[in-house]
Amino acid sequence: MKNLKPALFIFILLISFAAQAQQKQEKLLKNTNWIQEGYGRGLKIVDSTFTYYNLDRLNCKSLAEGKLNGRFKIISLSKNELVLNPGGIVNYVFKKVPALPGNCGSTPPSTASYEDNFKIFWETFNDNYAFFKERNVDWQQVYKEYLPKAKQAHSPKELSEILTALVKQLGDGHIRLEIPDSLQTKTPATSTGVKRKTNDVIQGIKNKYLENVHVYNHGVISWGKIKGSNTGYIIINDMNNFANYLSPEEQALPTFLKKYEEIKDLKPAMEQFDDEIKGVDTIMKKVFADLAKTDSMAIDLRFNGGGLETVALRLLSYFVGESKPVITVTAKTAQGNTKKQTYVQQSSKANYKGKVFLLTGPNTASAAEIFALSARSYPNITSIGTRTNGIFSEILWKELPIGWEFSLSNEIYMDRSGKTYEGTGVPVHIELNYPRNRFDFYHTFYNGDQFSDAAIDRISKTK
Repeated sequence: MKNLKPALFIFILLISFAAQAQQKQEKLLKNTNWIQEGYGRGLKIVDSTFTYYNLDRLNCKSLAEGKLNGRFKIISLSKNELVLNPGGIVNYVFKKVPALPGNCGSTPPSTASYEDNFKIFWETFNDNYAFFKERNVDWQQVYKEYLPKAKQAHSPKELSEILTALVKQLGDGHIRLEIPDSLQTKTPATSTGVKRKTNDVIQGIKNKYLENVHVYNHGVISWGKIKGSNTGYIIINDMNNFANYLSPEEQALPTFLKKYEEIKDLKPAMEQFDDEIKGVDTIMKKVFADLAKTDSMAIDLRFNGGGLETVALRLLSYFVGESKPVITVTAKTAQGNTKKQTYVQQSSKANYKGKVFLLTGPNTASAAEIFALSARSYPNITSIGTRTNGIFSEILWKELPIGWEFSLSNEIYMDRSGKTYEGTGVPVHIELNYPRNRFDFYHTFYNGDQFSDAAIDRISKTK
């Protein structure tokens, strides 16, 4: 070692320490079992392979499996606690247990009654759903009202009607019940008027208000300048599909999403998330190059239903000049809430220096709302439109013994003062009172054959 240069010696030491840490980690993880706090899930690790289970009173069914480092990033590990990150901004905390339930990995019991299925559904929400108060629902009363109906159910159709009624009572856009098509009741259309579509409105904005329009990944993000002004305009329609997998020619084709998904599905989950962030960074360089000389910017999230919160907050980093805590998150458990986690919004080195206008509306949901919630901490951002949808949590998926999947909201997102906007949505600085119904909202852009956008018109006046 005497003849080695200091830098090389340090490098070898670092490799040695990393190898020792890796060996220690593998020893602590090998042949272990863990229960996740606040999500009703279990984790079994054999060597470097994991199996992730959904747990309830009757079942323990595999949700995912594979190489641990391909699905999770290890944040910390001790003898009795494991903290993993699944690719989002919320870390998952697991406590070590001697064993998972004995039925883990076995076939769910086919003898579960309709009453059992109802109880599993109700119990899962009782333990993990975080917003009964915000949704004005007395869940204990729901049990008393619907249990007799579940006891009398004699068919999957009757069970589906009971559970569908419960979902409607909660009115949460993150609650989904995946029942077979044959059991779904088709609601006849009641409107005979023209129904405007999302693409109609977006194209109307581009045609009337924008010049030098550019599009990336089949419209996941588009940008240009507002005519007759020095204001840039960026419309972000999704918080997914930012990875730079396809050529510009392929991005414009109707087959874009199919080809994109084919490439993505070949990659481990953690690599998929990294690709999304790299895609954001790549395209934002192009956006800023095209709009570098503007003195203000409009970011339109009015048609964005969500996606990855990491994508949303990476996009926001380009419009803030300071890194600071913006939100806290906790998850609901049967015993209370998990320990709060604080997210620090980062500022990109290439952040925009001008004034920013954020456009939101009733269709701004989930990860797009997390963008809006975090943006409230920055005085250079003025929001225009109306409050967002009011659904922030990651979707927690579960499965009934009958085989139907369902989801719920178990994570509570709060601003820096501890306030949650679940059910109400993030408010705006300049209120335009958009209707909450999607199609009524779209119709506000039309007066007969005339198209106008009150938010963009307001930006011109505000400046």
